[in-house]
Amino acid sequence: MGDPTLPKQFLPLQGIPILGHTLTRFDHIDAIDQIILVTRQQDTARCRQLLTTCRIRKATTLVPGGQVRQESVFHGLQHLPPDADIVLIHDAVRIFITSDLMTALIQATRTYGASIAAVPVQDTIKHVEPRPLASPGHPHEPPDPQLFVKTTLDRTVLWHVQTPQAFRASLIRTVHHQARASGLVATDDAMLAEHFGHPVAIVPSSYRNIKITTPTDLLIAQAFLRDEAHHAARHDTPSPDPQRRNT
Repeated sequence: MGDPTLPKQFLPLQGIPILGHTLTRFDHIDAIDQIILVTRQQDTARCRQLLTTCRIRKATTLVPGGQVRQESVFHGLQHLPPDADIVLIHDAVRIFITSDLMTALIQATRTYGASIAAVPVQDTIKHVEPRPLASPGHPHEPPDPQLFVKTTLDRTVLWHVQTPQAFRASLIRTVHHQARASGLVATDDAMLAEHFGHPVAIVPSSYRNIKITTPTDLLIAQAFLRDEAHHAARHDTPSPDPQRRNT
């Protein structure tokens, strides 16, 4: 995926950094009032330049992140305005978010307090476990672990979680403070809400809402963007373009 030292969100996609595509789409969605961009300290200047280049109007706050994702989100939450109502937390490398998805998440969050974008799992999922295997002819060597299937999970109750994840501002602030006090580390923000007893609603998303993390993902994203441009041309509607906006 190009320069291995370049963070994925800055990799070019049709000549624009991936993050530029994501920010532009958020900037175009009427339901979004403000964007708080959390980034590594060493990427601050690059992000400021990107906000200018892509003419992002709603990103009024740039916040240095923490050592881990959860800490970075916590830092961002400290910069919410006092009257913030709904907070959406999003991966920088998911560019295919839509206004309809945002609206659905916000509506669900107003009702339930927390909601997440997700799609049903399509593949069969196995629960596996390691078992040691002795090395034939080498009795003094430690056994090699081999993974074996323990059970097959019921995929009708499994959903693949995406972002955005949406929360009432008061709820997400509270669970992050509780997590820091208890030492809980979660893989996503919804897990914090779950752990402290808050229901999290599922909002059906699209399989297009991919996280661009591999060279294959980048190729798929390029194909999706070409498809969007083709559709926009056929229907004479503008598609989000980070470098072509009205001022």
